[in-house]
Amino acid sequence: MQTEFFKMTAAGNDFVLLDNRVGAVSSEGLSDLVRRLCTRALCVGADGVILLESSRRADIRARFFNPNGAPTFCGNGARCAARLAYLNGLAPARMVVETDLGLHRAEVNGGEVSFEMRDPSGFEEMTIEALERSWRGALVDTGVPHFVAIEEHPPEGSIGPAGSALRCHPRFAPDGANVNFVYPLASGSFSIRTYERGVEGETLACGTGCVAAALTLAASGQARSPVALRTRSGSTIQVRFEGEPRRASGVRLEGDARLVYVGHLADEALRFEPAG
Repeated sequence: MQTEFFKMTAAGNDFVLLDNRVGAVSSEGLSDLVRRLCTRALCVGADGVILLESSRRADIRARFFNPNGAPTFCGNGARCAARLAYLNGLAPARMVVETDLGLHRAEVNGGEVSFEMRDPSGFEEMTIEALERSWRGALVDTGVPHFVAIEEHPPEGSIGPAGSALRCHPRFAPDGANVNFVYPLASGSFSIRTYERGVEGETLACGTGCVAAALTLAASGQARSPVALRTRSGSTIQVRFEGEPRRASGVRLEGDARLVYVGHLADEALRFEPAG
């Protein structure tokens, strides 16, 4: 058998999307399937897997999974899900998408997608000690927990060691947090680099991380809505919100979402054992 899949990317995050409205992909073995699909070089490779499913409450339902098979929420993935639903005639350009976090309004305009995020919670400014230095920023839950470290200069080299140390910091136990390093650019926008749990490494972009960064920068007086953030991929994400950033509402994540290709997954594509 061959299974149709869609490869999409948003600001450098890439995803494998499956139309699961008839329930062909069951919960049994789903985690293992996700891990195999996301393994680069041996299979399709992706930052995550998204299932599009039927909804009684919205135009479409989207479920998100990290490369390790764990369920999650992903802002850039949500924009991909909305655009694919529109391209395939599953939803109108202005739609409502159901996720595990609730109902979200989304709007597709050409290759650009604006997606309504869940209101952030648990905003806490803090300073973390790790790797013999202090990291000033804030912890905020934007669908998943993010620690945002505000830097004056670009990180030198890989963010892996710092990202790993902060991601597993006792302050964020037991589940840990995604880690974002942000710093100002001469253009008035900001650069962001993100270390994601579940991926356990740097990704080219992170939508929920961009939201957390925008709110943290606004709370520190360095930015105001809308906040433009240049991701590691070179793409720019824009975050809009209403109200005081520590209690923001009406948060929207805006940027491109592109369909890269449509393929068919053959059975032998999954005939390997993922590492770990």
